[in-house]
Amino acid sequence: MKKINHWINGKNVAGNDYFQTTNPATGDVLAEVASGGEAEVNQAVA
Repeated sequence: MKKINHWINGKNVAGNDYFQTTNPATGDVLAEVASGGEAEVNQAVA
């Protein structure tokens, strides 16, 4: 399964938590996407 991380300051940054994104027509899981929080926001805007 595809895993999508954060892209912060030109670098691929793994997240601590992930959520699944699905195809609404079929319910198939398409990917796991990093869920950002305060720490990731602070990295991105620093």
